[in-house]
Amino acid sequence: MSKSVVYIFVLLVVITACRKENKSSESSIKNKLSNNLKVFIDSCWNDQNVSKLNELVDTNFVRMLNGISVAKNENEMAAHMNVFFTGFPDLKIQYNDAYIEGNNIFMNWECTGSNTGEFGEMPATGKKIKIQGLSHLYFTKEGKLYKEDVYYNELDLLQQLGYSLKSPVLE
Repeated sequence: MSKSVVYIFVLLVVITACRKENKSSESSIKNKLSNNLKVFIDSCWNDQNVSKLNELVDTNFVRMLNGISVAKNENEMAAHMNVFFTGFPDLKIQYNDAYIEGNNIFMNWECTGSNTGEFGEMPATGKKIKIQGLSHLYFTKEGKLYKEDVYYNELDLLQQLGYSLKSPVLE
C-alpha cells in the first residue's frame, strides 16, 4: 500500500471517531438539559419545591417575563415563584413541545390553577385560569440554567381572574 492510501485511511478513521464523539457529546448534553427541564417544571414548579433551584440555576440567573426582569438570582426567583404559589396553590405547568438546540431549550407550555390566595397585591378571586406561553431557557456548558425568557398574554390571565380594562379618558 502506498503511504497516501494509509494516510487517507487513518484520516477517515479519525474523522469517523470524531463524529461519533460529537454525536455522543450532543446526546449527553440533550439528556442533561432534558433532565434539568423536568426537575425545573416537575419539582420546582409543580411540586413547589424552590430548594431544587439551588442545583439547577447559575449564580447569575435572570428571569425575564414579557421583556421585564423579575428575578436576578436564585433567591429572587424563589420569591417570584412563591407569589404564584400563594395566588394559585394548585398551580400546574405542563409542556408538550420542548426543542433542544445546543444549550437552549424552547418550550411551549400551559399553566392551570385556581386563584384561592392573594396574587401579589390582588385578593383571591376564586377563578380558574388556563394560559399558554413560550419559554426560552439558556443553559451553561455545565447544564446550569442562567436565563429564562417567558412570554405569555398577561391580559388574558387578568381577564380570566375577572379584571377588565377601563376605557381611556380622552380630553
